[in-house]
Amino acid sequence: MQQIDVVGLPQPGRIRAARDLRQLTQQETVDRMSRPITGAALSQIEAGKVRPTEGTLRQLAAALDVPVGFFSAQWPDSATGDVLSHVTYFRDLAATPAKLRRRAAALALLLSDLVSAIELHVRIPEVRIPSFPVEPGASREEIDDVAEALRGEWDLGEEPIPHVVREIERRGVPVARLAIGTTAVDAFSVRFNRRPIILLTDDKSSYVRSRFDAAHELGHLVMHGDADAQDRSIERQAHDLASSLLLPRNVALLELPRRLDAAGWARLAEVKRHWGLSMSALLYRARDLQLMTPEVYRNGMKYMSARGWRTNEPGDREMGPPEAPALFEQSLRRVSIEGNHSTEALIASANLPLADTLALIHAAVDARPRIDL
Repeated sequence: MQQIDVVGLPQPGRIRAARDLRQLTQQETVDRMSRPITGAALSQIEAGKVRPTEGTLRQLAAALDVPVGFFSAQWPDSATGDVLSHVTYFRDLAATPAKLRRRAAALALLLSDLVSAIELHVRIPEVRIPSFPVEPGASREEIDDVAEALRGEWDLGEEPIPHVVREIERRGVPVARLAIGTTAVDAFSVRFNRRPIILLTDDKSSYVRSRFDAAHELGHLVMHGDADAQDRSIERQAHDLASSLLLPRNVALLELPRRLDAAGWARLAEVKRHWGLSMSALLYRARDLQLMTPEVYRNGMKYMSARGWRTNEPGDREMGPPEAPALFEQSLRRVSIEGNHSTEALIASANLPLADTLALIHAAVDARPRIDL
């Protein structure tokens, strides 16, 4: 498999995506070119008002360290406009610098391109994410109903979900870990036109927190198809959906303690181990269901903070590493075996930057040695 190094009709959005990947301004980009154009000229190119020459495209590719074919890729979810024109659910917009958000979205585009390249060789599950739209002012009970409907749709019953990430991937949504080198960007999801993608952070070593993040992003995909991604109320809804999905209302009413004496804390630890939900999330759920008064909840959170449990809870280490995605690893292995194509060759054929794409793949793969019995 050889790289398709062609200079076709460029997609302006992909030029911007390459620049976002490198976190460069237009002026910084043109300053890197061997025969610089003006920043104003690059602005016109990215706006689609001017078509660059082949020479300019090759210089831009060199300046941005991407294959020149990256600019003209025609995948199903290819960025023809701004990458962020795809619905992208970020957590705290105020706390996340715009440059990092744009770089994260560009990384998601690389993964989307890679999925499209993989699908030329192997079949991966079709997207089967049900749509249960909710209004911005939806009640907590309505969110509980959505979680119950989702569990019913996926035949999960009222038992603990053994592997949240695997359930999502079985329904055709690739999950990867975000190799961005900062904690400023939390887990997020992108609703690409054909196949959404969920990216978890690579810095969360907590099994329960990472699993909650996956359920949170699933909540966006299930509930917020037509919602404004800038509406901050949807974050609380996704949080509530994750909580309800991981611990159904009927079970929570039976399992959660009402007091936080020694027996109450022991009960929380037991529920955490069995259901895979953090103690802080369980406390919030108990308050939400009015099993605990606001005062009991506040005192419980203060107790956890005083003991450093807001960062590392009791039992975190015993629960093991975060859930590992498998879709990319298994798909790439099948491409290698069935099609005799190495991962590097697949990346080259897709006109993706090698180092960046490999870093994303490695973050998405469980690096621990496999033991087959």
